[in-house]
Formats: sequence, C-alpha cells, structure tokens
Amino acid sequence: MPSVSFVIPAHQAASTLPRCLAAVLSTGVTADQVLVVDDGSTDETGALASQAGVNIVRNPTALRPARARNEGVKHTEADVVFFVDADVVVKPDVLDKMAAHFSDPSVTAVIGSYDDAPPDVSIVSRYRNLLHFFVHQKADRNAETFWTGIGAVRKEAFLEAGGFDSDWENIEDVEFGLRLKAKGGHILLDPTIQGTHLKEWTMHSMFRTDLWGRAVPWTQLIRAGRMPANQLNTSVAHKISAISVAVFAVSILAAVIWPSALIVAGASIVSFLAVNRRFLSELHRIGGARLAFGAIPYHAAHYVAALCGYAYARFFPNRG
Repeated sequence: MPSVSFVIPAHQAASTLPRCLAAVLSTGVTADQVLVVDDGSTDETGALASQAGVNIVRNPTALRPARARNEGVKHTEADVVFFVDADVVVKPDVLDKMAAHFSDPSVTAVIGSYDDAPPDVSIVSRYRNLLHFFVHQKADRNAETFWTGIGAVRKEAFLEAGGFDSDWENIEDVEFGLRLKAKGGHILLDPTIQGTHLKEWTMHSMFRTDLWGRAVPWTQLIRAGRMPANQLNTSVAHKISAISVAVFAVSILAAVIWPSALIVAGASIVSFLAVNRRFLSELHRIGGARLAFGAIPYHAAHYVAALCGYAYARFFPNRG
C-alpha cells in the first residue's frame, strides 16, 4: 500500500475545520499524515488545526486554493496526496477505498463524490450540494478531470504534470486533470468514496459561483479545445436544459406582442422538466415534493448562469 498524506487548504475555516479533521483522523491515519495549509486566515483556523495535532503550513497572506494546495504538496513526502476541502466531512472508509484503487499501478488519481445528506436544510443549499452529488454519481467512471473536494493523486504524477495552475482559479482541479490525462494518466471516479459537504449556499453565492467560477472558465477550456465532449457539465442533457431555459425566457418576452409564444414557453418547460426528470426524481427521493419542486427555479437559475457565462466568455475571450 502506498503511503498517503492528506492536504487540506483552509481559509477562514474555523466553523467547519474541526469536523473535517475529526473525520479525516477517523479514517485511520495519524496526525502526522495530515497537513492543513492555513491560507492567511484571521479567524481560529490555525489554532484549531494546532489543537488537532496535525501538521500546519501557515501562509501569511491568502494565496488562494490552487497555490495553497501546491504549497502543501511541497511539505509532504508520501507517495499519494489526498486532497480534502476544509468544509467536507469524509466517511471513515474513504482511505481504505482509495488504497484499494492505488494498489493498481495503472491508476494515477482517484476522485470521489459528495453524499446525499448535506446538513443545511435550506432548499438552495440542498439543491446545489445534491446537484454535485448527482453529477458525480452518474458520470463516467473513467474521468477526464480531477476534483479536489475528495481526490487523491500520486505525488510523482502531480509534480510531473506541474501541479495546480492558479491562472485557472475555481476550476484549477479540472484543468489539472486535463493535463494529467494528456500525459497518459488514468483518473478513476469512485462514487462510493464520499463525504458530506457542509457548505451553506444562498441564491447570490450560487449564481456568482456558477457564473464566474464555473461557466466562464469552463467555456474558456471548451473554446481552447481542451474539454472533451459530454464531460460532467457539458453533456447533451445540460445543453438541452440551457436551450430550454433560453427559449422560455425569449418566449415570455415575445408573448407581450405575440401571445401564441406562450405555447412555446410551455413546451420549453416540458422539455426542461423531461430532460431533468432523473435528477428531480432523485431530489424527490431524498427530500420529497417540497425539495423537488422547490429546486426547479434554482435549477433554472443554474442554467441562466451557464448561458450568461458562455456568452461572456464567447464575446470577451480575453477577460476572466
């Protein structure tokens, strides 16, 4: 079994880090195998990491996650680096499952998934965290991209690929995975390797993240010819959903002067619901009708952000 070190970047993470570290330590690792990169925090993040007895690297100012993770890797000597976000509570079996995969020398990296039990009870938080869960549960097991929420990679391969590129902030893990694959790396997605995401979302934070942190940089990768077709958020179903939302918006505006456009608007709603029926059914299974129906406007807003991000990156290609 290859040696493993956990690397956890943490910025202003005092509210979630204790649960994160307790969960990581419950996997069977010792505190010496866990490294927290305190990325310029001004709260109790560093003190809480010290109380847990884990290793700490302190950045005097915030370097942001990509550079913080790179800094953490420099301070590890293990064969495999296991990245976990500071707001994720991993399951006790994640290390055993990761180790089983890395016993195969052909496996370069392994990523997991959020679970289906996000603790924040607001509809927007449950929706946004469960959307990520659903995408990873249904995605191809032979992944094209990496993920740092719960993801491990052989250190040698990480360094050979150049680590995370801070120019791709917010999707630096996705971009890193593309470089890793280009060098012949094998990235495996195991959806049973899970953790609970503690993040609390609002409509504003969701839309901002989906627009600037996802849609714009993803579109830039696609336009650069680096993103394979039908990967995660670029599948045919996602494209149909975005088109349905756009048609609905245009039809509603057109109905002011052409009432028959309401028929088109209705058809776009049917199309949107039909293509997302599996996701909405999953939400119903987890949270009942209240969650399934309540999530629909947020899901539509998710695609509005995707459309806006695509348009921005298309017409302003040199701006980030």
